[in-house]
Formats: sequence, C-alpha cells, structure tokens
Amino acid sequence: MSLPRVTEILENSRDTYNCAFVSIDKAHHMVHAGQSFTVSHTADVAGAGTLDFLIVAPNTSARAHITAEVDVELETDMKLYEAVTATAGTALPAYNRDRNSAKTATVVITHTPSNITEGTTIIRANHMGSGKSYGGGERATHEFILKQNTKYLLRFKNESANTANYMAVKLDWYEV
Repeated sequence: MSLPRVTEILENSRDTYNCAFVSIDKAHHMVHAGQSFTVSHTADVAGAGTLDFLIVAPNTSARAHITAEVDVELETDMKLYEAVTATAGTALPAYNRDRNSAKTATVVITHTPSNITEGTTIIRANHMGSGKSYGGGERATHEFILKQNTKYLLRFKNESANTANYMAVKLDWYEV
C-alpha cells in the first residue's frame, strides 16, 4: 500500500472534533457492512417442557459468527448440540441489522423443529435462573463460528416441573 493511501486511511479514521482515532470492533463493523443479522423468539414453556431452535449453517465459504442472549423467569437448562438431525420447524425471520442493506442471511433458524436426534456433541451447556446467573462479558467469550454445512440444536429445558417458564431468546450473527 502506498504512503499516500495510508495517510488517507489515517486521516479518514479521525474524529473531526478532537482528532482522536476512531475504531470499532469487528462485530460492530459487520453491522455497518450489512452482514449482521438477528432473530428473536419468546415463549411460555410448560413445566418440564423444552424450547428448541434448529440452526442450519450453509454450505458456503462464508462463516457464521453467532452469539445468543437469553432471559428466563425460572430455572432453565441450556445445551447447544452440533451435528444433529431434525426437521425444520417454524421459520424465524432473520433481520439485517443494517436496515438499509438488501443483503439476506444464509443461516436458517427455526423454532419447534421435529424428528430430533440430538447427537452426542454438546459444545455449550449452561444452567440459569433461580439463583444461577448467565450473561455479561464481551462478545468474543460467547461467540461460536458455526461449522459449514452443519445443523445445530439449541435447547432450553424448563427445570420447573409444574410451572410455565417465560423465555426470551435472541440470536445475533454475522456472515463473513
């Protein structure tokens, strides 16, 4: 890269008010690039019931970098299984986080899939609610890069046998 080009890049990276350099992390940059997507779903899950999401990573060179945010009322067990078999459930619309971008997600996420075989690979497990805590930290500590052409099952189990548990799940990812 030529010195004039480097100078141009540095000049364009400064705040016009105080001349400080401005930078953003990769995930934030992907929002600006129109390559960041989100889905969300809420449900009252019956006592001892489950809320399942099937996440299908495409067979493309782009990789999905995904994180999850979860809020629950009661004690809940969460597991993320890799290389599952399942039939897609109800599609969740994936919204581009840059509302001016026409780019669409290649990852497909559905809730309430059927004919599920969990598989044996659990790549994340957690227990939350009723005195257990979950969340916080930086994105990099929670992000997974999904394996190409692979199905994942994200399962939330209501640990309360007799009481419905309100669950709110938000999945964010970018594709690059």
